[in-house]
Amino acid sequence: MLRTTQTVTEEASAAPSRLVLAFALMALMLTLVLPVRCLALAEGYDSQARVREIFDGERLRLTAQYCKIHYGLDSSELREPQMIVLHYTAFHTFEESYRFFLPDLLDTQSRKDISSGGAVNVSAHYLVDRDGTVFQLASENVICRHTIGFNYTAIGIENVGSGSADLTQAQVESDAALVSRIKKRHPSIEYLIGHQEYQDAWRPHFKLYRERDSSYHFTPKHDPGLLFLKRVRTLLKDGYGLAFKD
Repeated sequence: MLRTTQTVTEEASAAPSRLVLAFALMALMLTLVLPVRCLALAEGYDSQARVREIFDGERLRLTAQYCKIHYGLDSSELREPQMIVLHYTAFHTFEESYRFFLPDLLDTQSRKDISSGGAVNVSAHYLVDRDGTVFQLASENVICRHTIGFNYTAIGIENVGSGSADLTQAQVESDAALVSRIKKRHPSIEYLIGHQEYQDAWRPHFKLYRERDSSYHFTPKHDPGLLFLKRVRTLLKDGYGLAFKD
């Protein structure tokens, strides 16, 4: 079939339009993808975690208030962390766990045990799903409320699970790998504990305990469980050559 001068002209005119459309689609993709990717590569973020940021300006303000009351600090910044604390969420699914951490304000009805401690909601830097997927909820440079007396110096890792029996081997492996990466970013970290160990005054980490509010007391904890904690510590030692003081 012969191509007429008109056909050639129409095709030539359409080419720039297609090119413009292609560039527009590429720009849209970059707009959607780059912020998340850049966030994951930014200081304080783990490149292998999926970012599900829960901290906004209001939460940072509430956290700064909490830190002033309990630690005498003037900001919500976490500087040179010295410990990592492992937890479980007490929820069976990621969705339930994430929804619990998402609000800026503490649910004072479900958490009456710590409601006197401040308005900011509990949270952690990481949330590990039962299939081992790691989600990052906050920068490692921000203080999260997860362990009474130690938040000012601790990075928190929450594991999705309704109890210790609900935790999985995939979470053991992801926790160990994540802890090893955090340790590389923060050589200042010397202690790895389970939440159930935080109030043990005889353990080495307890020298870091700080609390300015004498009315704010420890609450009993059982997470993440002795067996889970042992598995993570064993894998860290055998698989990564890491042994912490606790």
